[in-house]
Amino acid sequence: MKRLIFLPAWLFIMLTLHLQAQFTPWDIIYCINGGENKSMGISKLDGPNPLEKPGWNLIFNDEFGSSSLNPDKWNRSTPWDDGDGNCVHGFVENPANATVDSGMASITNTLESYLPGCPYSGGEIKTFSVSDTAFKSFYFYAPGYIEARVKLINRTGQGAAFWLWGVGTPENPGTPGPWNEIDIFELNGINGNIFNGSYHWTPDGNHVSQNHSIYLTDSARIYDLSANWTIFGLEWDSGSIKWYVNNLLVKVLDLHGIPPYCVASAYYDPPLAPFSIRLNTRNNTVGNQSAVPNPADFPQSMQVDYVRAYKKIGEKASPVIMQDHQYQVCRTDTSFATSHKLIRTRFYPGAVYSWSSPAFELGPEPGLIPEPPEKLRIWIKPGIKPGNIYPLYLHTEFPQGYTEDDTTLIYIAPAPPELPPDDFLPLPFDSLCYFSLSAVLQSEIETGEFSLDNGSSWRLGTIKNVQGSRVCLFGNFKPGREVQFAYRVANECGYSPARFSTRTMPAPSPGCKWPDAVNDTIGNRENTSPLILLSPNPVLDNLVIRLSGSLQPQKNNLHLSMYDIHGRCVLKSPLTENLNQLTLSYLHPGLYCILIIQDNRILFKSTFLKQ
Repeated sequence: MKRLIFLPAWLFIMLTLHLQAQFTPWDIIYCINGGENKSMGISKLDGPNPLEKPGWNLIFNDEFGSSSLNPDKWNRSTPWDDGDGNCVHGFVENPANATVDSGMASITNTLESYLPGCPYSGGEIKTFSVSDTAFKSFYFYAPGYIEARVKLINRTGQGAAFWLWGVGTPENPGTPGPWNEIDIFELNGINGNIFNGSYHWTPDGNHVSQNHSIYLTDSARIYDLSANWTIFGLEWDSGSIKWYVNNLLVKVLDLHGIPPYCVASAYYDPPLAPFSIRLNTRNNTVGNQSAVPNPADFPQSMQVDYVRAYKKIGEKASPVIMQDHQYQVCRTDTSFATSHKLIRTRFYPGAVYSWSSPAFELGPEPGLIPEPPEKLRIWIKPGIKPGNIYPLYLHTEFPQGYTEDDTTLIYIAPAPPELPPDDFLPLPFDSLCYFSLSAVLQSEIETGEFSLDNGSSWRLGTIKNVQGSRVCLFGNFKPGREVQFAYRVANECGYSPARFSTRTMPAPSPGCKWPDAVNDTIGNRENTSPLILLSPNPVLDNLVIRLSGSLQPQKNNLHLSMYDIHGRCVLKSPLTENLNQLTLSYLHPGLYCILIIQDNRILFKSTFLKQ
């Protein structure tokens, strides 16, 4: 057991640290001890929980009642599936080490060499695969509840874990995405009454985690995880993560708070990723990870009585989702071959999906695993008139009797957009008194583009909400100058005709810091600030932001916000150094906008292309 810091040491630390808001006594103890340590008294349970859980709908379960592992629900890990084929502390995953018998699953550590030079084998089952094209991966979303009843291991150098692993983004489950992980339990291989839970997230593309160790007791005696069947549960949503043991809440992580000062993040990312369930044995992954197991201790098994997943009542487990979030179809999409629109729902094994519509047909979209199978191409039935909104219905039946209905409304666009109106208004761009032009967008419009060379080249505008209206902002124009430009808009059916127009920018306001040496009547000054530089552009993985020494980011409260072309915020972060590197490999290719804000004032704006 780790020793807590005694009062004199704590007082010394309090006096020597430069205190900030998150430097509370709890934070200091957490940081010095490498995580939170707490004791909880729990009661033994005589049997499993009932399937019904008040306030929740059961959407997935495996009670392991057959004689073999269900291949529709579980994928057995190999050294090369979500792995690199290497030993980790002498262990490697052996798919034969996950078995089902007598109403329970066993995931076993064995004294077998599954790979040359690797003396021990563990096992793992999970609800996704990165290489097994025969397995239909599936995921779980917030707000959710996951529960398993297990009997665990207590041997030096051997561990077991039950965890949720984020795979992709809500828009693209199964694809690469930022690290998001919730450990429901991990064992340290030594103490039979201790489990470790943690939350991992990736602010600015950097992996950070917050950990806690729970010491379990039963009536003032040590609770033995290897001798007792124990129910572990986890509830998560965008605001909190809650850990349960034997139906008792043992830990709440408030995601609206501020992480401890030793956690390299100023905020918590909400756990909104598509999560897969994973249960495995191998080496102990917390505590003394390099501890050498005793060959005489093998085999050791984590026994699993059941695994269940729930969705909160009132939340859709299988909503209808247009892949690009633009709920319209072009009038030319009249067959599978001519359609390019994808619609989907969340896939769960054993669920039965029934789609229907008076206006649309749907067909399976060929794709590679781990694409969810319930991804469909949508097209218009013969005789349906464009220019109207039509419903699409989805009825889902889950294996344990829960049913769900969802309806979405889809507009059939008759044609590409018409000529946009000549209603452009100049708006102040920043404290340097430059102006952007704004154009109000109709709901069916996806993007706006502008040209300063009579339509020879086009650049995307920035989509924002201004005073309750969705507008396209473009250009960076000098005060008092006349600007000639072309503008067009686009929906999923194509581009509108170009509107050619002229506007004169307002005179500079009194007190503006307009640099006389800059003449920018036909350019976009977004990336020419002498105080802030971005490189490279386009960017593949890492974007570097250089701030001049005069900005002093440690003192001047600088924050960065990043938006995609739909105006959705994809990143928020404080800037605390003059040289900042952002890892953006998880972003999808496309155009992004960066704002750097100082004391609620936009100091810098730029766009970059993610390749």
